[in-house]
Amino acid sequence: MAESILVIEKTVYKIIEVVAGNTDEIFAFVNDMKIKYPKLDNEKIAKKIANKIKRKCAIQGGLMAVPGAIPGPGSIIQIGVSLLDFSQLIKNQVYLIFSIGYCYGISDANTLKRVTLKCFSSTLDIDNVVDIKNPLGEKLVKNLSDKAIRFIIKKAQKALAKKFFFNLILKLIPFGIGIILGTISHWFNIRTFQFSSIQLFRELTQQGTSLPQTDIPE
Repeated sequence: MAESILVIEKTVYKIIEVVAGNTDEIFAFVNDMKIKYPKLDNEKIAKKIANKIKRKCAIQGGLMAVPGAIPGPGSIIQIGVSLLDFSQLIKNQVYLIFSIGYCYGISDANTLKRVTLKCFSSTLDIDNVVDIKNPLGEKLVKNLSDKAIRFIIKKAQKALAKKFFFNLILKLIPFGIGIILGTISHWFNIRTFQFSSIQLFRELTQQGTSLPQTDIPE
């Protein structure tokens, strides 16, 4: 059982790593923001970064809903476009979490991945299955049986599927209504991750945990 848990944990973290992409680019983006706003503290910088990503995602959500505005052929195209849109939304959510973590001086990849998993578990309502309140705990799923692990994965898959189909249904509403709803939906999605990640990283720094500090180039 221990080996299966380790494999699952490594797989999940590898997926997060791939979705996040080049962390150096994320850290450079945060450093640029800190240089641009030198008088702002970490929390205010984090909010500015979140607002920037929210605007980007809102525009993306609206543009990706354009095919659905045309009833018939547009609806068919929208299904394919929505797959790309949803994957980009998840990528932006992970990008946001990593960026906010670096705002608080956290550049350790494992810590960023663990907090990312915590944020997604909260949003997908998996916290009621396993207690992962402390993102720096020894093991995320330490005492879970194989059956419990399969249940968690199944629950996560269902939650993601529901979010995808909800996102798709919004975009299939014709005559421009789907464009408006897609924009609003993406904005609120990122907003949810903004609040949860800021809270988690704030708690980590208040714990006095010795984590790598952010270096700002001279």
